[in-house]
Amino acid sequence: MRERVKWIFSNCPSDLDAIVIMNGEEPLLDVAFPYVTGTRAGLFEGCLGVITPDGRSIIITSALEETSARGSRAEVLTYRTAQDRKDIATDLMKGFRKVGFNGQGIVHNNFLEVQRLAANAELVDASKGLEAARLIKDREEVERVRKACHIASRVADEIPSVLREGMKEYEAAAELEYRMTKRGASGTAFSTNASFGASSAEPHHGAEDISLNEGDTALFDFGCKVEGYCSDITRTFFFGEPRDWQKRMYQVVTEAQQAALRVIRAGVNGKDVDAAARAVIDASEFKDLMVHSTGHGLGLSVHDGGRLAPNYDFPLKAGMVVTVEPGVYIRGKGGVRIEDDVLITEDGYDMLTDADKGMRVVR
Repeated sequence: MRERVKWIFSNCPSDLDAIVIMNGEEPLLDVAFPYVTGTRAGLFEGCLGVITPDGRSIIITSALEETSARGSRAEVLTYRTAQDRKDIATDLMKGFRKVGFNGQGIVHNNFLEVQRLAANAELVDASKGLEAARLIKDREEVERVRKACHIASRVADEIPSVLREGMKEYEAAAELEYRMTKRGASGTAFSTNASFGASSAEPHHGAEDISLNEGDTALFDFGCKVEGYCSDITRTFFFGEPRDWQKRMYQVVTEAQQAALRVIRAGVNGKDVDAAARAVIDASEFKDLMVHSTGHGLGLSVHDGGRLAPNYDFPLKAGMVVTVEPGVYIRGKGGVRIEDDVLITEDGYDMLTDADKGMRVVR
């Protein structure tokens, strides 16, 4: 934990005396909290995580979460009342002159509370440094992501056995979520997208009261969490014999992903990975029908900093985990997306999601 804390500060302004992370209430919990404290379980609503440049990590926690806090590698200071929390935090922070906070994860009321608790300090937004640190995964983080990817991949391979004519999108989504949990996931990484027919042309479609019919495209975008770390995978199937435009769409998206993967490695800019995928699509009859970026960072959040997108400067480094997910969408008809999670290496990538992605027809 000490090395991680020092790594965080190496990405932040050098004159910080501390970084303070304060959680709101569920669901407004800052994913930077487990990152700076090393907690594996617990909500820690209203609790604080404080780190200092010498590698120290402290949790100021309610008695409710004390057991979970002591499962971390941080120092634990326990309060039982709001006044206790104020006294403990004020005493800890009384000597700080410049304190970083996570502007991307703190709610306004808690920002004001940190101002009061660190009354002698100037508060500065350290979110860019925290994001930069989180982009590079250590060995433990990679293993958690790898486990989450393995679970999602095995469930993806089982999708053809799940599908049946007339089933609802929400039924399919529930089945995938159950199977991930049964395999050891602690929860879903985001709301499962199960899209049948025309709804597969909506990249962020939810799971609705829509039935699966012969000839439908069936797109599934889902993932799970393992000890706080996410996976994110998309597979597309055809229920019954696909029409020519569906087959062609799948072929083009497959080629686009392969083009992106040929480029990806440490030292390459993310926008160039996006350009490689987009060039394949835009050279086809589906020009301009990829309406999102080619990928994004993955970790404690399903969108964990960085994007493989046009005009977005994102130099790739070894240790980053990103998605690679080109897609094509025809409104009112359907869409195809193929998404995998990869660990960036010096000479390429390590594929973390290994579910079959050949064109699959379910009958």
